[in-house]
Amino acid sequence: MMEMIPLAHFANSAEAGLACELLQNNGIRAMLGNANFGALDPLPVPGGFSEISLLVASEDFEQAQQLYEAYFARDTANEIDGLPENIGDNAEDND
Repeated sequence: MMEMIPLAHFANSAEAGLACELLQNNGIRAMLGNANFGALDPLPVPGGFSEISLLVASEDFEQAQQLYEAYFARDTANEIDGLPENIGDNAEDND
């Protein structure tokens, strides 16, 4: 039996499902742990909320991590730096 290790954790099943499907569609052995589909999302439990784990085969972990980060990790500083300088100046330009 292959060892499955956690790659990421999610509070809702929709996000977890998207990430898992992305990995599976790229040949990575992945599955969700602690997913409670069809119930409250997230499911309240004593001491907090349930957490859905995205699990990947240990042999696929490095490739899975690279793919996951490429699609889901964001560097907000780069996004802000990429905005046009004149954004928000539309009122002055319409004269």
